[in-house]
Amino acid sequence: MKQLFWGGLLLCAVMGTAWADAPPPAMATRKPVKVSTSEVAGSIFHSRFAFPDTASTDGPATEVVMLRSKDRKFEVGLYEAGPSESDIDAYSENEFFFIVEGAITLTSADGSVVAAKAGEGVAIPKGWKGHWSTKGYKKYYVTYDSPAGK
Repeated sequence: MKQLFWGGLLLCAVMGTAWADAPPPAMATRKPVKVSTSEVAGSIFHSRFAFPDTASTDGPATEVVMLRSKDRKFEVGLYEAGPSESDIDAYSENEFFFIVEGAITLTSADGSVVAAKAGEGVAIPKGWKGHWSTKGYKKYYVTYDSPAGK
């Protein structure tokens, strides 16, 4: 993959690789980014920065990356997903998210349940095991892929 810096945005020019194999470009890499409430209500998920998450187990899903660290371990963005039920053996990163629309129910391996709806935030540690259930949602998210055991 060859990366080009163009107009303040990191765009991926993929050589011999499908777009689905490349990470979505971030909205900005060197300046603050603002997203309005009306954009989050829908238009941002149809913008040039919106990419389908083809690896998602969340039904049809779309991701909008607002910021990504150079080492790709830290990311901030928006995510829209459809209905899904998923058993998770080990959550892949530390994540905080704030639900803008919809709801998510997380049932931990020990049977404890966290149900969150629009206007509520959830933190999930890397390695979490359990069941993820939703009828669909939109969220702001912050992820950090820490080294194993941290």
